[in-house]
Amino acid sequence: MEMSANEIEMLVLKAARGGGCPLGLAEDLAVAIGFVDLEELSRCPCDSGAVEAIPSALDRLVTDGTAQKLRADPALVAGYVAAFSRQIGTVAVEDAHDGTVTMARAALPPATDPRPLGRRVLRPDLLAHLQDMAARTLVPETEASRVAGAGAGLTDND
Repeated sequence: MEMSANEIEMLVLKAARGGGCPLGLAEDLAVAIGFVDLEELSRCPCDSGAVEAIPSALDRLVTDGTAQKLRADPALVAGYVAAFSRQIGTVAVEDAHDGTVTMARAALPPATDPRPLGRRVLRPDLLAHLQDMAARTLVPETEASRVAGAGAGLTDND
């Protein structure tokens, strides 16, 4: 299904929150997903330890300059690097093809300023998985939840 960049980012944000990811990390993931070719993802970006591992590794790389090796999807790591390149500088990402990725400081500046991708197609399996995870953030539709204030009620009748 083709979706706008904003729709994809908001779906990933909600899915990450539904998966138990803290808000700040979910927001970072939503920004990074704007730079990811979704066809290259090997697994859901929300339910791996990478959501916490990638920003931590980038922080360590920026702080002390040592190369960081982590288990993460290379496409997702490249998305984080592109999304936050203004803050972290130039980083080289090397895929070891064994499930690990190495990030290191690059000597050369990037050739171009990375731009987020626009409209993209989500694979049906990934779309369904993200929607299921995002649905975990919804309040159950019960009389008790309505009494407690869920839903618009009569105040939103325009």
